[in-house]
Amino acid sequence: MPRPSPSELRILRRHKAIGAEVRGIDLGRPLSAADRAAIAQAWCEHLLLIFPDQPISDAQQVAFARQFGQLEIHPSKAHRSSRHPEIYRVANVDEAGSILPPSGEAWRYLNITWLWHSDSSFRDVPSNGSILHGIEITDEGGETLFCNLQAAYDALPEATKRRIAGARARHSHDTVLSRGQALEHSGKYDELKPVWHPLVRRHPVTGRASLFLSPHSTDLVEGLSAEASRVLLDELNAFAAQDRFVYPHKWTKDDVIMWDNRATMHMVTPYDNARLRRIMHRTTLRGDGPVLAA
Repeated sequence: MPRPSPSELRILRRHKAIGAEVRGIDLGRPLSAADRAAIAQAWCEHLLLIFPDQPISDAQQVAFARQFGQLEIHPSKAHRSSRHPEIYRVANVDEAGSILPPSGEAWRYLNITWLWHSDSSFRDVPSNGSILHGIEITDEGGETLFCNLQAAYDALPEATKRRIAGARARHSHDTVLSRGQALEHSGKYDELKPVWHPLVRRHPVTGRASLFLSPHSTDLVEGLSAEASRVLLDELNAFAAQDRFVYPHKWTKDDVIMWDNRATMHMVTPYDNARLRRIMHRTTLRGDGPVLAA
């Protein structure tokens, strides 16, 4: 099949809050400069890009992702691909094809994705974005919800904006582990120290302000008690998670989704992961600078 020319690239808005569908391109092949520029522009505009019908290999996914930056290695050692460590296996199935036992730590860690989060927010330099390939999907739950945190910030009451101006929140991988039914380090995760990031950040490309929320990794607001921090964070999380800011993605096989972690958060809707197979492979774009305060 001939490679699509830039004029064949079609970008169609999928949802009023966030997300667009991209057609007319094969992610298994290197992008032309024109296609890469068009995708990068659409990514900043829509924050979430959906590439349907892309049966790519892990190697092709890694190659596609590298055209947009360097890649992270996920801190959970058990979920890294043994062949391509840049691939984070968001899967309840091991590499031998067996469903993970509910008694295992890897299964419990996976369940944390059912909480709202922003990938790698617990790093000193959080990721720019993520690319997820739907390899095996389920029709019963397992949707991914994506929240536009720029739109959520814009809609905040002015009094709330003043209240959180200049505030910082603590993000920690240990807090992630604390959400997961007594998960412990035990050498299974890379060591990461807690970091402080602005509650309101500025996008380094577009300059737009957004909330920086990651409920599964954030536990404290600077200058507030633990209880007061929880009240404020819960208030902001609930406001941002309103339907008007959220696109629910119903997966079809070989969807590839690329989202901007600098202006979004996401979560997976629960499914019977002790019985139903779900295999997603993620590459994560390394951040290229500290979080900018708005």
